[in-house]
Amino acid sequence: MSVWQKIYNNRAALRLFIPLLLIYAASYFQRTALPGTIYDTLGEDLHINAEQIAYISAAFIYAYSLPQLFAGILIDRYCGSRVVVFGGLIFIAGALTMPFCTTMPAIYISRAVTGLGASTMYLALVKETDRLFDRKDYALMIGIAYFVGYGGGLCGKLPFAALCNYYPWRSVLLGAAVIALCFYLLFLICKAGVPMPPVPKKSFSLTPLKKILLNPYSWLVYLCGTVNFSIYFTIQTVFGEKFLLDFTGMSVTQAAGVTFTMTLICMFTMLNAKSFFKLSGERRKPLIACATGLCFFDALLMITGIFFRMPGWYFITVYCLFAVSAGSPPIFTMVMQEMNSKDSVTQSTSIGNLLGYLAVAVFAPIAGMILKNVDGITASGVTVFSREAYLTVFSAATVVAATSFGVSWLIPETRGHYLRKSDR
Repeated sequence: MSVWQKIYNNRAALRLFIPLLLIYAASYFQRTALPGTIYDTLGEDLHINAEQIAYISAAFIYAYSLPQLFAGILIDRYCGSRVVVFGGLIFIAGALTMPFCTTMPAIYISRAVTGLGASTMYLALVKETDRLFDRKDYALMIGIAYFVGYGGGLCGKLPFAALCNYYPWRSVLLGAAVIALCFYLLFLICKAGVPMPPVPKKSFSLTPLKKILLNPYSWLVYLCGTVNFSIYFTIQTVFGEKFLLDFTGMSVTQAAGVTFTMTLICMFTMLNAKSFFKLSGERRKPLIACATGLCFFDALLMITGIFFRMPGWYFITVYCLFAVSAGSPPIFTMVMQEMNSKDSVTQSTSIGNLLGYLAVAVFAPIAGMILKNVDGITASGVTVFSREAYLTVFSAATVVAATSFGVSWLIPETRGHYLRKSDR
């Protein structure tokens, strides 16, 4: 029996898995659509600067990342679907509120509420994928999960930008929130027909989390995964499109098309995670070294291109290479889990997710402050940031990426086996 036939025959699992995928995609749309896709529009409509725009992203990211540990503990104990019932309600509330906010404090709060609810989606999907499907099929299924989730992020780029050319951005966001509400209601209906696992009768324990945190190998993987993700995500959602507008003279739609293509490349890279494992002979370490090395190389190419004032096609190529290096989350997710035990799958993943988004939440405002404080040119309410500002930002990214590449060689090989048998 083929792997696809085996998965298709598992109808009960698919009935729960598909609605979870759709909610995750809706949450990823909210992560990528704002602020980067309509950067200049937000600045003009709300009369805010680069630093304030970066804080719109940071409000979501902090609220998304900080509860990760708590969410991971709850999901490992109660299962992902039960936690999404409450997390999804919070997420929908924030998404529906945002289009009606007219002041910056209200916008920050609504984005934070949306991020708080979204913080349960990814980890729930990680846990349910592990629970519903065979471990041999995990790389394939988690690759599909990332593919669909990033598909939601894809909709937050070029399609969102195109719709905002014809309709007010607030109306487009409201429509997206209503679609997310429909996905949530579908999930509730499907969940009612799928049996849930029993809640463990053992008392609550932090022992699995303690073992993860005291495992030095965990931190090596976390560092590499965090750097790869945070550099890509900050470029994609915060200032990547703005750089293309300022430095190459692209239009808003063209710049959104580039980041749209980035997401598409990243999606297909993740979808092929199982193939990469097969090509490497189920070895993890070479794949991690390739991902971190490519990220470092891309950052160097950005500095070189800015310094020598390369044309637009050059930066489009580098952006696409960033997308390939960022297609490694399925690999990092599995290695994070394998550095620990099967009992702490969600918690080990939650720490990596926490660190990744915290890095974005820290780096995005810093990048915004650098862009704001290095001399730029303002005309008709739109600021064009200087070459020196972008050189500074990408130089910092290069140093961090070089460190990650060096650390990747210290990660032990697991070949698909957990380093610890049990945390119970």
